[in-house]
Parts: sequence; structure tokens; C-alpha cells
Amino acid sequence: MKIFNDTGKIKQSAYFGWQDKDSALYGLREGYKNSADELVNIVLKNENNIMIRDTYIFPVLFSYRHSIEISLKLIYLRATGKILSGGHNLLTLWDNIKKEIIDGMICSEEFIEQVKDYKANFVSYSLDQKDMVKIRSLLKELQEANQQDNEVNKNSKQIDQNAEVWRYLINNDNILYFKKGHFVDYIELKMGIDFIYEKLDYIYHIIAEYLSS
Repeated sequence: MKIFNDTGKIKQSAYFGWQDKDSALYGLREGYKNSADELVNIVLKNENNIMIRDTYIFPVLFSYRHSIEISLKLIYLRATGKILSGGHNLLTLWDNIKKEIIDGMICSEEFIEQVKDYKANFVSYSLDQKDMVKIRSLLKELQEANQQDNEVNKNSKQIDQNAEVWRYLINNDNILYFKKGHFVDYIELKMGIDFIYEKLDYIYHIIAEYLSS
């Protein structure tokens, strides 16, 4: 028995390693988002199963969080050809995207004029600034999900800057991230994630359109 075994049975096998950087990040993004969606569907179909409801939330939230992180990094890679700095900190990643890509490119008159010089059929795109504020607010909520449980300890490590809360639930100091009970509505959760995901996808589409010949 092996973990990684090429049996030649195509219909039950995954194939990877063929991707370039863009398609690699795109595939990761889609994989984490779609698998989380499927887990939510399983939960809703088994609404009377408390074990499923209370344990699937962790892989669901980790996968959603990771898909958003990758979405931000995919935008930056398409815009600059570089890897976005900021590690796993969603707010840092978003603030860099907002400054360099949204304000510095999409909403920059100077950049738009440069695009018009080489785009034969230029189409102007706009972003709703209220949506941009809302995205940051939702990212802040996601990253600081456990902050209220740690009001006494203001140590920044208690906030999910490194994508650890939903993976482990216990930090390196052997302290639980959540010290009291919480309820999360799966449908509302998915709606919020879908909002972020769709807006980030739109930002990616804009920058891809502007940079294509």
C-alpha cells in the first residue's frame, strides 16, 4: 500500500504538476472554495446530525479562508508577476491589494491612460468603494473571529494572522482559541464568503482585461 500511487485508473485519479503559476493558484483557489461549498451542502442535507454540524465548521472555515487568501495572491500575481507579501494575514494582504492594485492601477487615471495606448477596444471598469470597505470589514471579522474570547490577553498572536485558528483550535501556548460557545449559521457564512469571493473575482477580471493586449 502507498499514499501516492499511480494506478493508471484515470477516473479515480488526480493529475497535478502540469500547471503554470497562474493556473496553479487558480486551481487551488477553486479547489478550496468548491470543497468548502460541498461540505456546507452536506451539513445542510444532514441538518439533524449534530456531529456533522459541529465538526465540519473547521474544515469549512479553513478552506474558505484559504481560498480568499489565494484569491488575493492570484490578483497580485496577475497584476505584477510577483508573490504578494503579507504571509497569511488577510488584512495585510488586502491592504496591499487596495493600495497597489486597486488605487495604484484600476482607479489610477495615469494607469488607465497607459492601458488605452495599447488596448484596441478599451472598456472602462469601475469599483464600488462601499464594496471595498465591506470586503475589508468581512476580512477583519474572519481574521479576528476569536478576538472577543481573548479580551484579557491583547497579544496579537491570539488573532488569526497566520491561519491557525481553524486548523488547530489550540495555540502554541496550549491555550484554546475559543473559550466559550459560539453559533455560526452555515447559510449566512456562505453568503458572506460568496460576497468576498465574487468581488475579488471581479477585481481579478478587471486587471486581467486591462493587462491583456
